[in-house]
Amino acid sequence: MVFWCTSFSPPSPTCATTNGGQRRKAVPDGIPLSFRLSATDWVEGGVEVEDTIETAKALKEAGVDMIDCSTGGIGGRERPQRMKLGQGFQVPFADQVKRGADMQTMTVGFLWDPKVCEDIVSSGQADMVALARELLLDPNWPNRVSAELGAGCSHSLWPPEAGWWLMKRERLCEKLGLR
Repeated sequence: MVFWCTSFSPPSPTCATTNGGQRRKAVPDGIPLSFRLSATDWVEGGVEVEDTIETAKALKEAGVDMIDCSTGGIGGRERPQRMKLGQGFQVPFADQVKRGADMQTMTVGFLWDPKVCEDIVSSGQADMVALARELLLDPNWPNRVSAELGAGCSHSLWPPEAGWWLMKRERLCEKLGLR
């Protein structure tokens, strides 16, 4: 997947829809193109979700496959009062863009619980969950979570130099009745 990030709002404008078509031409067929938009700027006079839906429709026409729905980021260091933080607080925006523009979306923001992430995708609120800071905190999150969600714990997804030792440790723990 090719990921393209830009700022596109009245307080910080760029020509997203024109450039979206140019980027699609530069990406080989069969490779999805994702475009990050701020679904709302959380500031007066900034982009709101309705604006983002219209931009997403134009980007879809230009060949963009998925919208990565983030929010804010242009209002400075102070968090806008109407931005209520909590796990998955940006998910409703991805859901609105997905339904309004009839295209795939990715959601971000305060996501760390694997069951919450799975529910977001399985319920259709977004097609993908992107993790950033959580992966900085726990680089093995995908491997650990695959076991938590029942995908097995063979450690085969881990780098070979770690997976072999982890499998050996797991077998020993089971043999000794420690797990």
